[in-house]
Amino acid sequence: MIRVVDECYHCLKGLITKTVSLGAYDEHVKEQALKEGLAILDRDFGKKMIPTQIAGEAQRIVRQRLNSRDPFLKVKRREMSAAADIIREVRTRYGSDIPSLIKLAALGNAVDFFKELDQVRHQMVYPVEFTINQTELFMDKLAKSRLVLFLADNAAELYFDLPLLGALQRKVETWYAVKQAPVQNDLTLDDIAWAGFAGRIENIITTGTDTPGLDLDLVPEQFKRLYDRADLVIAKGMGNYETLSEYDDDRVFYIMMAKCDPVARSVGVPRDSFVATFK
Repeated sequence: MIRVVDECYHCLKGLITKTVSLGAYDEHVKEQALKEGLAILDRDFGKKMIPTQIAGEAQRIVRQRLNSRDPFLKVKRREMSAAADIIREVRTRYGSDIPSLIKLAALGNAVDFFKELDQVRHQMVYPVEFTINQTELFMDKLAKSRLVLFLADNAAELYFDLPLLGALQRKVETWYAVKQAPVQNDLTLDDIAWAGFAGRIENIITTGTDTPGLDLDLVPEQFKRLYDRADLVIAKGMGNYETLSEYDDDRVFYIMMAKCDPVARSVGVPRDSFVATFK
């Protein structure tokens, strides 16, 4: 479980500021959007909420004030274009068995809009080594599963998720869940269409939300029923970890890079470690 700590304030402020800065908007409108976004941060920070909850609400008001449905659109397109090139370079370094594809999926989580793409490219040259690796336990549970729910994260990770998604779908009913509407650089159906995969991926569903991670209090009934039916839930990225670690749910398998100190401490690993782990 992770709640905001002092270190989170700077990160959340940076996220709100970056959201406002993207695109060509009137300076007065941007100033007002920033003011209102930061007001939400200041209002909620002392309540010890989950970081993604504050991020989601603050970014929603910023999008409304900017009258912009997807401020991160250009960022996503750059990241996705880079990821499409990188996956061609690294794919042959990973096998086609599910444990190898879990490592490949984890590699995609290194993409981060707070990092320069050249830095990400350099990082992705190195093979994934999990600091915590419960893939064997995942495989044991997978053998007994009838339904797997795969929660997507950043748009660029699509290319790294697809090999694992395909391997899972050949073994068991598997659903790929993306955001209903844009939030920061998270994957949506529009992004999948832009990448040329519309109609080519089986069993896609949206979470019905426009917030980072997965807030189960906000999802529609259709998605909640699917979530409850799942025997295994694959949760990519820190946003999903921040939200779902609130629940005592041993079905959830986290695949991510721990990119910040609070999350790394919560998991019990050094910063920038890759992990594949249950609770």
